[in-house]
Amino acid sequence: GRQDVVGLAVAADGLGAEHEIDGLGEQDTTETSRKACVIGGGAEVDDGAESISSIVSGSSEWHDSLVDELDSALELTRELQKLIVFATRSDKLRDGSASFMRDHIRTLLAVSSDNAEKAIRLASEERRLRGVQGEFGTRSLHPGFFSSLGDDVLQRVMHSLGGEDLCRSRQVCKRWSKFASDETLWKRLCLAIWRALDTDPALWAVVNPEVLFNDLARWRKIYPSVRGRRRWTCRLQKTGRFVCDLVAHQISGGPLGDKGLPSTLIVERRFNINHLQTFVLPEASVLYFEPATDADRAGYEEFIAYLLRRTRAGLALEDQRRFIFIPPCAYSRQLNYLGPSLLGVVQIAYPPLANQGAE
Repeated sequence: GRQDVVGLAVAADGLGAEHEIDGLGEQDTTETSRKACVIGGGAEVDDGAESISSIVSGSSEWHDSLVDELDSALELTRELQKLIVFATRSDKLRDGSASFMRDHIRTLLAVSSDNAEKAIRLASEERRLRGVQGEFGTRSLHPGFFSSLGDDVLQRVMHSLGGEDLCRSRQVCKRWSKFASDETLWKRLCLAIWRALDTDPALWAVVNPEVLFNDLARWRKIYPSVRGRRRWTCRLQKTGRFVCDLVAHQISGGPLGDKGLPSTLIVERRFNINHLQTFVLPEASVLYFEPATDADRAGYEEFIAYLLRRTRAGLALEDQRRFIFIPPCAYSRQLNYLGPSLLGVVQIAYPPLANQGAE
């Protein structure tokens, strides 16, 4: 009987259909299927339990669970039995075209094939994990597997994690907390976002004044503040001349809108830094600029020196937005930054282009 069911499924695969099945519900088909579910030659269809059991009996417990959930032959057999019972109970359907059966069987096969592919992917991943375990002489992921890892292995694992996963790892146990709290890991994550933190102690007071530069756990404590800030890259030019590529980090003020920072900022004008107190609006967004690469540092420092020699702030324009470049000065100290780097201000339509002191 099982062969006839499988034969029906194979024969129906790929054939057309004109009807859908309505009302194919969860009938109790166990006794009926054992007695008189007839197809063509009159063979009886059993529930297939014994055959299924013998096929999968040699599999692992994990694989048994996977088959039951995703690629269960027993489940497919039951679905076919429900279809047969439904068709044989209705005189109209039993004496009519088999197209509605082909349609339903094709659907069952499509679902079964999709589940089989999922089972293959999961089994492949399970084999991969077992292969990793085999390197450490284990056959399964027993509860003490990770605790058996050597310090060098656990250190490499932690080195591959991001900030959120390191935070979770610190909560697993004391040993994991020790490795996940390694400051070299957190320093690497922070510097991948904001390189100047390694060379500009004054920057720390701007990013998070509660974290001191001499704190032994400073990199781990500063990471949330570093990760949560917006940043952009842009090209800085003076009229007709490339200066350097910059990374701009927002340190205060409102969002820059959908446009963010332009890909290129051209310093077209300059004005005396003594006018910053008047020109910068209270709601302006404040940026911290750093050179994008080591190759950009020379141009970056030369631009700062140029502004300082002339006691000027630079001004770039984009429609109604103004981008003001501020070298280290009394006004940057009012912004609570005491270091040597370049700050920036972004605001709308101010200062006016005809302001005094503009060049």
